[in-house]
Amino acid sequence: MNHITYFDACCYLGRHMHMHEGEPETAEQILAAMDHYGIDEALVIDPLASAASPRAGNQRILERTGVHPRLYPAWAGLMPHSDELAPPAELVQQMRELGVAALYLFYGQYDMPLSSWALDELLGTLEQESIPLFLCPTNVRSRNTSNATDWDGVVRVCSDFPQLPVVVTEYRIYNSQRKMLEALAACPNLKVDLSAIWLHKRIEFICRRFGADRLVWGSQLPERNPGGALMQLNYSDISEDELALIAGGNMRQMLSWNPNLQSSETVDFPEPLDSLHRAVRERVSLASEEFYDCHGHLGWSSPNHVLIEEPADIVAEMDKFGVRACCVFSLEGVFADEKWGNDEVAQIVSQYPDRFMGFTLVNPNRGEQMMREELERGLELGMQGVKLIPHYHGYPDDGPLIDVACQFAHEHGQFILNHNWGSAEQMLRLCQSFPNACFFTGHSADHYAEVVKQVDNLYICTCPFLLWGQTERFVELYGADRLLFGSDLSDLPVGWGLGHIMYARISEADKRKILGENLQRLMARYAIQPRG
Repeated sequence: MNHITYFDACCYLGRHMHMHEGEPETAEQILAAMDHYGIDEALVIDPLASAASPRAGNQRILERTGVHPRLYPAWAGLMPHSDELAPPAELVQQMRELGVAALYLFYGQYDMPLSSWALDELLGTLEQESIPLFLCPTNVRSRNTSNATDWDGVVRVCSDFPQLPVVVTEYRIYNSQRKMLEALAACPNLKVDLSAIWLHKRIEFICRRFGADRLVWGSQLPERNPGGALMQLNYSDISEDELALIAGGNMRQMLSWNPNLQSSETVDFPEPLDSLHRAVRERVSLASEEFYDCHGHLGWSSPNHVLIEEPADIVAEMDKFGVRACCVFSLEGVFADEKWGNDEVAQIVSQYPDRFMGFTLVNPNRGEQMMREELERGLELGMQGVKLIPHYHGYPDDGPLIDVACQFAHEHGQFILNHNWGSAEQMLRLCQSFPNACFFTGHSADHYAEVVKQVDNLYICTCPFLLWGQTERFVELYGADRLLFGSDLSDLPVGWGLGHIMYARISEADKRKILGENLQRLMARYAIQPRG
C-alpha cells in the first residue's frame, strides 16, 4: 500500500466565537492534533479574518504560521473599493512575496454578492495568477447552517473566469447537493471541499462522474473532529491514485502558483494510541471487527439525493466496516408514506434477517388509532423496535401521541429511537413511565446527564458525533457503558460515524463498548436479535 500524505484544505488557526474549552487554538496545538490524525499539512486561516477583520486576521496568520512549514497561510478577501485591503494587483503581489497560499471570500459573513459589479476586478487579477479561490457562505452568527452556497453565483464566477481555480466550502452541503452536481458538470474549474460533504458514497459518485481532481480533502479543524472526514475518504471505494489526489495532490497542485510557499518535510507521526487507532491510521481492513449499529436507514430515495443501491450493496458496506447488525427504519417513509416504508424495510429484513433489526416508523399526525394499528402491523411484519421523528413531522416533542409509541415499546419490551426526545424533564418522565422500553437518543445530546443517572433504560446514540472532543466529553458525561454507535447509514457514510470513535482519546476497552458491546448486551437483555 502506497503512503498517502494528507493536506487539510479547511483548517482554522486561532480562537473563534464558538470555541469550547479544550479545542486546539495555537499553532503548536493544531500541529499536535494533526499528528494524532496523521495529517501532514494544512491550509489555515485566522478566524479573525473569516469573521470580523480580514485586515487584522490576514496579518496575524502570517505571524502564527511563520515558523511552522506544515501550515500554509490563507487570506480573506473583500470587495476592492472599500479600501480595507490593498487593491487587487497589490494584494496579489503581497500574497506572492509573503508566501500566502490562497484567498478566501467569506461572502456570507461580509455580505458580498458573487456578482460582476462587486468582484470582477479582484477575480480577474486572481485568475491571471491562478490563485486558488475558496468561496464560503458561512455566517458565524447563523452557525451550523447547511445548504447556504449561492450556486448561481458560484457558476457565474467559474464561467466568467474559467482559468481561476475555485473551491466551494461551507458548513454542510446536504439538500443542495443536486445543485452541487450540476455546478460540477457546468464548471471544469470548480472543486468542492470534502469537509462540507458527509454523505454515503458521494466521493465514489463524484470520482466516477467528474473525476478525482474535483475534490479536495478538508476537516474544519479545530471545531470539528477530523476522524470522520478521514475515514470517509480512506475507506472509499476508489483507486489509490484517486485517493492520493483527493488527500493532498489536488491541493498541492493548486498551490504551485506561488514559488515562495514553504514546503514541509516528511512528518514522523507519533505511535497510535491502540489497535483501533492504528488500524484507521494505516487504512487497515475492518472486516473482521464485531461492531453493532443502533441507527440506520433503508430505502432508495429522499429529498437529498441518496444514491440508489440494492440491499446487497448496503450489506457489503457494513461488511467492509465490520458492522455485524444494524437497527434500521425507512428513509422514504419519513417524508411520505410510512406504511409503504415499513413494508419496504420488512421486505429487506426478510432478505437479510441476520443483519438487520427493523423498526416500525410511525407518524403522530395520523392520530392515535392509526398509530396503534401501524405499530401492531409492524409487529406482525417482524419489526423489533419503534422509530419516531416528530421533529420532521411538525409534531411537538412532548405531544401526547409520543406516549402511545412509548407505551407500545414498553408493552413489547422493544427499543425505541427518536430523532429528538426534547427536554431532560420529558426524557425522564418517559423513561420512568415506560420502564420496559429501551430508549435511544437519535442524535447525540448533552442535556440528559442527570436522566442517565436516574434510569437504566436510556442510551445515547453517537449519530453522528461531529465536534472536536465530543466523544471524549460524552464518555466523561455519560460513561462509555451508556453510549451506542450509530452511523445514520445509508444517509451518511458508515466511516464518518466510526471515525470519531476510532480516533478518540479514550481507552480501547471503552471504544469497543461503544462500537458494539453495549448494544449486544441490550439485545440479549431485551431478547431483540437479528433472526438469522
